Amino acid sequence: MRRVRAFLPFLPSLVVFAGLATLLWVGLSQPVHWAERRYILGYLSGSGQEVAPPYAAFTRVDVFEQNTNVRYDGHLYVIGSDAGGRDLLVLIAHGAIPSLELLLLVVVLRLLIGIAAGVAIGLGSRRVRTVTTVISRWIAGFPYLVLAIVLITALSAWSRFGAFAIAMAMVGWRDIAQLTGERVEAILAQPYAEAARALGGSRIGIFRRHVIPHLRPVLLVETSFQFSAVLVLLGELGYLKFFLGVPFVFNQILLPQPELGALLSIARDYIISQQWAPVLAPAGAIALLALAFELLGLALRSTDRSGRPGSASLRAALPAPRPGREPAR
Repeated sequence: MRRVRAFLPFLPSLVVFAGLATLLWVGLSQPVHWAERRYILGYLSGSGQEVAPPYAAFTRVDVFEQNTNVRYDGHLYVIGSDAGGRDLLVLIAHGAIPSLELLLLVVVLRLLIGIAAGVAIGLGSRRVRTVTTVISRWIAGFPYLVLAIVLITALSAWSRFGAFAIAMAMVGWRDIAQLTGERVEAILAQPYAEAARALGGSRIGIFRRHVIPHLRPVLLVETSFQFSAVLVLLGELGYLKFFLGVPFVFNQILLPQPELGALLSIARDYIISQQWAPVLAPAGAIALLALAFELLGLALRSTDRSGRPGSASLRAALPAPRPGREPAR
């Protein structure tokens, strides 16, 4: 019963992750040409009615591939197609791969920079504190989205993927640094940490014995929220036409290469045309994945290290622990 109660806070996020993983598997199991080639004309299977893309959701269409006129009979568009007749489910599944790679790299970079700066600040490094404060104020002077766009534009000549990774990491690491620095300072000010120093404990030993166990749950929660924040930023950049990959034009319509942010780059044109599936499908995928990480972070925050919900320690939920003795282990 205790194990079941410990699992319950994680159930909503796991359900969302499982659903998205299932859709990803279904999309990747389809031939990749449904995400790469264009299908400019089709006939509804059974009725023979002529239709043009974007094809509606849950329709079976006999489509013809552009240039080759090869016919594919009875393809089921589960969530519809884009303006080039490409299957949205297959597009999103294949587009999720580079997006998830970028997502993971950005979060790792944010954590590395933020934790390193935060630990140095917490240990009393005035130089790092000064540099971090100056950089934080400089970054805070720009809207984060504008700063990301400026950095992407400046660095794209070197590497498009690298430009996105650096730009998206630079606008989010300072929150991690501030959280880490406050936590380390608060822990080292506790009586048990001061007693360890008075007894001749080494700085590394005190950090490993007292700081890391209290820092780990906070960073796990923050990591989940960072995944969510980076996903939202990826969608915002895509909507503003900053995305990975190189777009191409088909019948005066911009058709991006598969990538979650890129699929939102022509959302405005679809909205004006009142064609909702090509907009709602990638936007929904990003929103659901961000929601799953938010729910996971909330579940981690509400559960202590022993896995008992509702008894999350103030060490994991608040920016700094209250003064007092270290809990028994």
